[in-house]
Amino acid sequence: MKPSKKTLNLARLIHVYVSMALLTLLLFFSVTGITLNHPEWFRDHQPQVIEIEATIKGVQKLTLENDLVTTEQQQKITTELEQTLAISLANASIELMSGELFYSIKQAGESASVSVDLASGEVFFEQTHYGWWAVLSDLHKGRNTSNFWGWIIDLSSLLFIIFAITGFILAMPQKRFRRTLLLSIGSTIFALFSIIYLA
Repeated sequence: MKPSKKTLNLARLIHVYVSMALLTLLLFFSVTGITLNHPEWFRDHQPQVIEIEATIKGVQKLTLENDLVTTEQQQKITTELEQTLAISLANASIELMSGELFYSIKQAGESASVSVDLASGEVFFEQTHYGWWAVLSDLHKGRNTSNFWGWIIDLSSLLFIIFAITGFILAMPQKRFRRTLLLSIGSTIFALFSIIYLA
């Protein structure tokens, strides 16, 4: 079945503009795919670690029952920590363990933790930055990234699908389309099953 001229023109137009939109993303995911596959290239890189010790006075004023922290008390501690350490704890996961309030923050290529002693108000902050390649690798995998970056990955996937479909439509009028299609699908399926088996 041959597509109409109008369909071909529309497919060509979409294919061209989608390819331009995908150029940067395609390069990004291709390069980071290689660096992700070869972590040994960055073996000598040492992570940057920042450590800060402080004391917050607000904790000492709180009355804790059975070492439990209410939502209001936790909010007060969080606000004072943000002011003392000049960081945002909006996306931190919080746990109460053995008389300590523990904050864990994970972002692409870096992690941070804050522990607060609920008896003394002593604070220990540690932040580790693993390097630019770790940031790019995490972005490639969509790990520890924002919702915005998740939408970028979804949009990229959608554009790749549109790019493939319009390319398929443009190839349909070619004389050797059927033979090329069968050969392409056959070799792709064989390669895919081989990769799965050898993985």
